Amino acid sequence: MKKNIVICCDGTGNEVEGDLSNVLKLFRIAQKNEEQIVYYNPGVGTIGLSSEWNNVLQNAKGIFGLATGYGLDDNIMDAYRFVCQRYEDGDKLFLFGFSRGSYTVRALAGLIHMAGLLRPEQLNVATYALTAYKRASEQNNLHLAWDFGRIMGTRRATIHFLGVWDTVASMIVPRRDRFYLPSLRTLPFTRKNPSVRCFRQAVAIDERRRMFRLNRWEPGQNYVPVPFANPPSDVPQDTMQMAFAGVHSDIGGGYPESESGLSKFPLAWLTSEAAAQGLQIDVAMYDHLVDGKVLAGGKHAYVAPDATAELHNSLTWGWWILELLPKSVKWREWKRRSLFCLYLPWAEPRRLPDDLHIHPSVEDRHNRLASYRPVNVCFPGNGAPPRPAAP
Repeated sequence: MKKNIVICCDGTGNEVEGDLSNVLKLFRIAQKNEEQIVYYNPGVGTIGLSSEWNNVLQNAKGIFGLATGYGLDDNIMDAYRFVCQRYEDGDKLFLFGFSRGSYTVRALAGLIHMAGLLRPEQLNVATYALTAYKRASEQNNLHLAWDFGRIMGTRRATIHFLGVWDTVASMIVPRRDRFYLPSLRTLPFTRKNPSVRCFRQAVAIDERRRMFRLNRWEPGQNYVPVPFANPPSDVPQDTMQMAFAGVHSDIGGGYPESESGLSKFPLAWLTSEAAAQGLQIDVAMYDHLVDGKVLAGGKHAYVAPDATAELHNSLTWGWWILELLPKSVKWREWKRRSLFCLYLPWAEPRRLPDDLHIHPSVEDRHNRLASYRPVNVCFPGNGAPPRPAAP
């Protein structure tokens, strides 16, 4: 029997017993039955400790994981094994993530595209699949991953739906080919992937932290369900990136529920987009978690979407320290003064992709709150935002 396999990967530091992220809310909304199996991973940097040191260690490990991708391999492999064990021909893969969890599922999609799916009896070599995939990036030799799939006789699978909340940029790693100096690295097929049928991303308009640069999805791609088919099977990839008011966790959730009015818009949008592509949802749970309707006999209250809800300040003093460290002009998104090819980010706004759609809730907030005037969004009558820096 054909089924949906739903993978939900959370962001750095999200915990099941804490304030719920949008990934965890979607996990609860998704139906769980024989026709749809659902997997949840709490994310890079999560520590299952119950002590006074828990929050301190959680935050420290979360920030380290955010910068370096520490723990990313384990999360990719856990999800990959889950899919390999349960996938059968004709199944539909739905992948969801927030923050580093977004990068996790995009890397998982890249791994599946390049190496394929191992059969359950072959999972003892699953780590070799990830190693081949990562080495293909390090050595700029994609055949390392292709050859692994060919030798192991892996199964071809496509991604039916890839939905993410605010993917942050690639991780910092020591590069062996650069004398182990720290450098940004992007894994193959995390910005474009012909095995992805439908891609959706919710984007934060107001995030400014240097370590939370947007990881964009390249527009104009084709979806190729059957490679090398004659005639070609290529069709335009179904892609949309939607901008919402708020910082990183206003988009992906995780703030106290009473302060989560903004995060309900990207939750509702991405859930509805996935449901239109075949995700089975529990309507009563959707109404409860998204619209704030009380369940019969329920004790927990959830807020409804609110375009005028509190927009959080993610640039706390600890993050401001990083804004004062020089950054290469290679990564500059706005015109800033530079010296010796370096500049100070100083909380520069995000440069939003040209193909980005603006959610109606953003204009609603703009019209109702005189204080909301983001410089990176063009509203009717306000003219165009400043242009990005020249390359």
